[in-house]
Amino acid sequence: MKKIISTSLVACSVMLTANAYGADGLYVSADVGLAMLNDADATDRSLPGIEANMEYDAGVAVIAALGYRMQQFRFEGEIGYQVNDFDQQSGFGQNLDLEGDQTVLSFLANVYYDIPTNSRFTPFITAGIGFAMVDINDLRYAAATRQQPFSDDDTVLAGQVGAGVSYAVNDKTDVELKYRYFMADDLEFSDGSTLDGPSSHNIYLGMRYTF
Repeated sequence: MKKIISTSLVACSVMLTANAYGADGLYVSADVGLAMLNDADATDRSLPGIEANMEYDAGVAVIAALGYRMQQFRFEGEIGYQVNDFDQQSGFGQNLDLEGDQTVLSFLANVYYDIPTNSRFTPFITAGIGFAMVDINDLRYAAATRQQPFSDDDTVLAGQVGAGVSYAVNDKTDVELKYRYFMADDLEFSDGSTLDGPSSHNIYLGMRYTF
């Protein structure tokens, strides 16, 4: 009997702890991470049928969100910013170094599902949809010092899917580690050129605070 009572008390304690560290309510979160942008094909209206492959350096991404947790689900609005420098262009039998960068300002509505574990660690999965404002800034060949840089922008549909794990520091504060695959529609610029929409593998570390 004592063993049963003791086991029951431990189980109740674990459940209460899990509930305490999984409180519902309004929260804010902020994350910073590494953005690994996939290569993209570009076309120029003056060269129909010919594509050039654009490569990027790894960049930085930051996101901030306001949301609400309800049991195992979280619903939030998020704003994100990502910047990647151009690395080189492959095409026409040549690899040419590039200068300039690409920035993405995104606005997403996200849904999370927290997987109960009865511990301070909570794995989760997520998906979101919204739009992104993509800017190409001062793009030119590094060796062509007299070339007029190319700058333009487009606003396109965007989304993300991902997964991660959070650790409850206390009943209000969680530290998060998350992976996301971010994607957006293809870009069309004012001069008729096109570029594959940004798609990137992003890893974030951040914090969430529940009011």
